[in-house]
Amino acid sequence: MSERTSESAFNKGLEAVCRKEYLEALAYFEASMQLGRSVGMEPPMKYLSYYGLCLAMVSNRINEAREICETALQAEFYNPDLYLNLGRVYLRSGDRASAFDTLVRGLHLNPRHSGLVREIRRLGIRKRPVLSFLRRDNPFNRLLGRMRSSAAMAA
Repeated sequence: MSERTSESAFNKGLEAVCRKEYLEALAYFEASMQLGRSVGMEPPMKYLSYYGLCLAMVSNRINEAREICETALQAEFYNPDLYLNLGRVYLRSGDRASAFDTLVRGLHLNPRHSGLVREIRRLGIRKRPVLSFLRRDNPFNRLLGRMRSSAAMAA
């Protein structure tokens, strides 16, 4: 009986995530894990991953959320949803490079995963550095890149 209740709470949490109601979702995911534990069931990794995602979205406990999502991903490295959640946590922490790498790894598992594709599109594609022999973060590249962007907008 509690396993069904646990899954029901998890599904309600997923619905809240879709509405971007992360605090509500966090409560549902926490409840689903507690209900599962009450019948001696270890929470599935998807529960942990979504819990970590919501924790990152509603609090400043980003490192803890990242560790939770990474743990879930290590256990179920074949689940593209877990890559999406970890990628979103990386984005929340401002680590775009890790987010991009994680999302791409998830796409290797499922190239048509709508959430992964959507997040990668949101990240956008960067143009090549103006001076390719210099690093992207070189002051000359940054200045010339801004000038190129301004000129493109003016045209």
